[in-house]
Amino acid sequence: PPAPAPPPPPPPPPAGGKGKGGLGAKGPKLKPLVWSKVPKNRIGGTVWDAVRAEPLPLDADQLAAQVADLFSVMPPGGKKAAKPAASAGRGGAAGAPPATARGESAVTLLDPKRANNLGIILSAVKLPFDAMRRAVLAMDTAALPLDSVNALLKCVPSAEELELVANAGVPTAALGFAERFVAEVGTVPRLQKRLECLAYLLRFEGSLRAAACDVAAVSAACGTLCNSADLRRLLGVTLWLGNALNGNSFRGSAEGFRTDALPRLAELRTNSTPPSSLLAVALQHCAAASEEGWAALERLAQQLGSVKAAARLSMTEVADEAGRFIGSLAAVKDELSFHSRASRSASAAAAADGGADRLVEVLEPFVNSVEPRVEALCDELKAMQAALVATHAFFAEEAKTSMEAFFSRWATFAGQLEAALAHETEGKHLEGSKRARRA
Repeated sequence: PPAPAPPPPPPPPPAGGKGKGGLGAKGPKLKPLVWSKVPKNRIGGTVWDAVRAEPLPLDADQLAAQVADLFSVMPPGGKKAAKPAASAGRGGAAGAPPATARGESAVTLLDPKRANNLGIILSAVKLPFDAMRRAVLAMDTAALPLDSVNALLKCVPSAEELELVANAGVPTAALGFAERFVAEVGTVPRLQKRLECLAYLLRFEGSLRAAACDVAAVSAACGTLCNSADLRRLLGVTLWLGNALNGNSFRGSAEGFRTDALPRLAELRTNSTPPSSLLAVALQHCAAASEEGWAALERLAQQLGSVKAAARLSMTEVADEAGRFIGSLAAVKDELSFHSRASRSASAAAAADGGADRLVEVLEPFVNSVEPRVEALCDELKAMQAALVATHAFFAEEAKTSMEAFFSRWATFAGQLEAALAHETEGKHLEGSKRARRA
């Protein structure tokens, strides 16, 4: 037979009236924890459903008394609670025109501004134009590193510029610098697409690594938030304390709350001297409710590091960048297919006109080797997107809440948790030093 359902967690102390403070009219008025309650009809299948299924060994009476003592509203003229601290939070350059006899003037055809821009950009490509053309045809990554390819992509001539230079009837040696580039390099067939393929090949490893790391960071953050038992325990204690503070007010009797309340735990200060915070109180009871004590909370702080990494990313940009990377491989395959269908006479013509065309020879093995890796990235991207949707629903977030805002809340909370744990460790060291001096 199935095991009996576990008992529910202890309820908040009963309220004695309809006062706005916690604990009701019979007890002191308490500072409220401002949160937005999750509607009861949305609790099922969420983190709050899981929290409810994992009861906490809390002493309800003792905890209620502590809440009343630490968070009561001071009367006028009484000692004020301390204000919360602010949260911390590379021969000769191709760009130099060739030496000509003094007094000779080169023939310029392009717009002066365009010609000047081409001269500036091409100065970064350390090859004469004949060698540049051979390197482009050969897909030579040694002669054309990524910076050079990116520069050439900015200089691809338009159809009008190609026609202007071709119809001028001027010998190449008599042309101006920019015009010679158009005549010698710009006439490489399908120059734009060829350079784009070469750029993709050159940046493949770095781009794949970056995209995969970002996708993995987001997926890891979702996994941490949805699967951490330590986090559920802390949320359960926080829910109990918040209900005790909010009493019979409209914020009370919550079965779950929105994550925008998390950063407020460190801002709600106690009346103690020195003042502490609701977060510190929650951590103390959470440590007491775990067999591993404070070690469980230290582990949770480490786990939430993945959430802080995800918060530095834009979910839309991660998906778009990975999508562009995957789509670019499809464009490379299309160009490879076009050249594979080209006649041998075209290759022979290219060889006679400035070098052998090695695009198919270079791209075919490249595509065969990287395609499985890109397909794996595609699968990881789909899994990430599904995890984002599931995590949003698991925490019963409103539709208007973006995942960027969601992760930002958790990142702030993670920083506050780290600070609170550091303060607790420092306090233990000080207490140990006092005991050592007394001994």
